[in-house]
Amino acid sequence: MTTLLTRCSAAAARHVPDVLGVCGASAIAYGASLIYVPAGWIVGGAIALAVAVLSARKADAP
Repeated sequence: MTTLLTRCSAAAARHVPDVLGVCGASAIAYGASLIYVPAGWIVGGAIALAVAVLSARKADAP
């Protein structure tokens, strides 16, 4: 039972930065949409584009 909990906590720890990143990006886009609705879509798209570029660079790295 302890090995299962250890593996689950290790898996959860690997996903924490990703979850925090998605939550942060969502909060920024939502905050921009509270000011001006089209700005929320633009900011969300810009964040998605930045993530796509960074992940593509990471995939190409040796």
